[in-house]
Amino acid sequence: NILSILFECDDLHPLPEKEVRFNHHSVGITRPMLCNGADESHDVFPLCSGYPDQLPRSSTHTSDNVACSSINYKGWRILRFQKRVGSGNQCYKRVQNAMYNWDFVSRDGKKSIGILSPKKPVHLANVKQTQSTTVPRKGLLGTFSEIPLFKPLFVVNPIHAVYEMRDCRRTIPNNIVSSASYATLDGHLLAGEERVSVILRGNDAVDVEIVSFSRSAPSINGRIVWPFIGRMQKQFFLKEMEHLSRIATCK
Repeated sequence: NILSILFECDDLHPLPEKEVRFNHHSVGITRPMLCNGADESHDVFPLCSGYPDQLPRSSTHTSDNVACSSINYKGWRILRFQKRVGSGNQCYKRVQNAMYNWDFVSRDGKKSIGILSPKKPVHLANVKQTQSTTVPRKGLLGTFSEIPLFKPLFVVNPIHAVYEMRDCRRTIPNNIVSSASYATLDGHLLAGEERVSVILRGNDAVDVEIVSFSRSAPSINGRIVWPFIGRMQKQFFLKEMEHLSRIATCK
């Protein structure tokens, strides 16, 4: 397909159907670009088409040894999280399968956060059954967070898978890279795209990277919540990394 030609990778597959309505015009902003000039002495990660250079290396690490960085670029808040999760092909395949499935549920204090797929049974109580979150259409997903009130209230925002890249050997020299992404749909409080990548290094190490491009949705509600959403975003991605780390080690 034309995307495979443009990105010089035979295993990049676009997913959205024609009727999918995203809430911004930069869909594909995270798509992986080739790292032809990569220094093989460093563990580089795939470039993003929306940010033509390597994202700045981070000096911030969590207690779980996740490297974190945050920059602003052309109106986008770009968050990046990286972690070495194990080694070997089996570890790589476990993370790859979990990445493509997207579904995860995690506790963050008293509340739950995660990603759900309408193609699979949803066991969350008090989630309103709306068309945008329950129609079993290929690639349709939803991010959710729980608001701990007297009765749990779940806020579900619609997203849709954008592309999958499988076992590409040209993105980073002497490495095998798989990536998947989703972008926000109409009705989401944010506008943007997330990419998850898993890399099998030449030395057998397995690294995971999460990159997010986000900004306020064009709606009034989106503009209201944007100034307060930063910490919640970081916790969401750290919980997603925690989930993939458990999958990598079979815990």
